[in-house]
Amino acid sequence: MNIHIKSILASLMFSLLLYSKTMGINLVILSLVTITLVLLEHKGQKETIKYALAYLFTALMVFLDPTNFKIFIHALAFLIYIGKTIAPKNSLYLSWFIGLTNMVLASIHQLNSSLKKEGHKSTTLSSKTKTILKALSITIGLIILFSLLYQKSNPVFRSLISAINFDFLSFPWLLFTVFGYFIFLHILRPYYPETLITLDTEQDNSLKRSTPSFSLEQSKKLAEEYTLGSIIFIALNGLLFIFLITDFIYLIDANTSTNSEYSKSVHQGVYALLLSIICAIAIILYFFRGDLNFYTKSQNIKILCYSWIAMNLILILFTWYKNYMYVVTLGLTYKRIGVFVYLLCILAGLCTTYLKVSKTKSFIYLIRSNVAVIFAVLFVSATIPWDKSITYYNLKNIENVDIQYLIDLGDTNSIQLKKYSEEKKETAFEASITTKYSRFIQQEKEKSWQEYSIYSLIYH
Repeated sequence: MNIHIKSILASLMFSLLLYSKTMGINLVILSLVTITLVLLEHKGQKETIKYALAYLFTALMVFLDPTNFKIFIHALAFLIYIGKTIAPKNSLYLSWFIGLTNMVLASIHQLNSSLKKEGHKSTTLSSKTKTILKALSITIGLIILFSLLYQKSNPVFRSLISAINFDFLSFPWLLFTVFGYFIFLHILRPYYPETLITLDTEQDNSLKRSTPSFSLEQSKKLAEEYTLGSIIFIALNGLLFIFLITDFIYLIDANTSTNSEYSKSVHQGVYALLLSIICAIAIILYFFRGDLNFYTKSQNIKILCYSWIAMNLILILFTWYKNYMYVVTLGLTYKRIGVFVYLLCILAGLCTTYLKVSKTKSFIYLIRSNVAVIFAVLFVSATIPWDKSITYYNLKNIENVDIQYLIDLGDTNSIQLKKYSEEKKETAFEASITTKYSRFIQQEKEKSWQEYSIYSLIYH
């Protein structure tokens, strides 16, 4: 089947599923349509199957727990999947960008290529495509004409035609359908950024010596870098050691702090930690960017680097403990969960930095590995129903629960709050909880089949 015909049919499905709809089972159906079209167009491309499954899985997560965060992860998984279908062997950090670039530039690139190849005469469609489009146009026109004629002579037929609802046909709907057409056209006829793909393929994860042996001048420069690096790392190790001692003292006396002071300490500590470790990684990258890795005395400066990384790991542990105690005392919130996520990403950054130094890896290795970790964290986090998890933990473990915070979360925790209100006879917030619960049930009942989530199937 012609690519344009496939794109038109897919765009009609796109509009039927998504136009003026909230997200639910429509994303699962659309994901299956997209994957089917891609597999038919790229037969034998086995490398992309796991990314197709990941893309479909995120759609299922939206169906089970429709939140904006999970919709964002699903869109990201879509871009990565499309990027991988274009360049299966390219790095993950580049795949999402290739997918995004393809969605934006594919048609422009195709048109430009056609004009260059055929001297501005290739914009006409093929003979077969023109015949199909002409036949469709004439057929639709004749159907409309004869329908108007027949309904004047037959009241039953007139009633049938009148019963057909064409209210969805509007200019916004047309624009949305055209948008869907270009999305699928770009999927089926993608833009291949050859220069970018080749550049990434040529990047090695390991560093290599610039020369088999160092000249006198090179050895002198490396000795100067070694001295400078040693002084800097000794100073930074000493400073961080003193800070860890003071932070340990603060942890022992933390019970004397107020909740607001403790909160400020945790959040500001995380931001400072994040900034300090980014600076630390930048310093390490500077000194271990080239031939210093192969210098005869480099082992000494590497030991200083390892000790600094180790102390930063202890700093992460201290910050994790502060946030953990904060959660145990006051409960889970999105900010406190965010702190744990930041710490996890920082931990990954330090581990990959250690591998970069110990295994003589390149800067591109750091980018590839850390972006893969970030995507993995986002993907795993999309499997967790956060609103319900926060509500469950706080109601079960916290003595003085901030009920208003739980009410302000998404509607998916409405059932938990309603049950809690009935069991605890929570009069102060009973009206708010009842309103939220009623609104949630009503919204689920009023959803069309395209918008169904797991809750809609239960309460519809």
